[in-house]
Amino acid sequence: MRASGIVLMALLGLTGCQQAEKKAPHTINETMALVMEPNAEAIWGMMSKAYNDKGDALDPAKLSNDDWKKIGDASALMNERAQELIDHARDIEVTAKGTPIMGEQAVGQVGPAGKDWDAVNAKTIEGRIRANPDQFVTKARLLLDATARLKQAAASKNVAVLYAVGSEMDEVCDGCHEPFWGTDEPPPFPKSTN
Repeated sequence: MRASGIVLMALLGLTGCQQAEKKAPHTINETMALVMEPNAEAIWGMMSKAYNDKGDALDPAKLSNDDWKKIGDASALMNERAQELIDHARDIEVTAKGTPIMGEQAVGQVGPAGKDWDAVNAKTIEGRIRANPDQFVTKARLLLDATARLKQAAASKNVAVLYAVGSEMDEVCDGCHEPFWGTDEPPPFPKSTN
């Protein structure tokens, strides 16, 4: 009886330690800057390498086993973070305290491109996510699904799926940026002052 009580206490203690060691989710800023953007670029780089001489399709012979591994690894990292965005949609922070997001320094400045391109700060983005977490989850699921398909494409060395999903990845990303950060579309070309 005593031995089982000691084992039970030890297990409870370990469980408590494991729970205490759980880290807060990564911020959205960390996720975008350190995982999503560089890994999407890596996937697109592998796609660019694989284009055939006409530039209208991917040639599987141009991708080595190492290239496929890079695509799989990049997709897996993106997939893990997409799941984290879903799991923490209601409590995730946009950025760490004191860490600016891209463009935040321009908040409040009137630009020539128009209101659609006004800069926003982390508080605004967080407010938009908190106001509509279900939409945020829906958008993150699109990313989760796309990265899962890319992982499968890498595992099976399927250039057709790599091309289809990789070519649409920017739209998947923009689909989430639009409602929460603002448009990713470039502003109109400035009119000449001459």
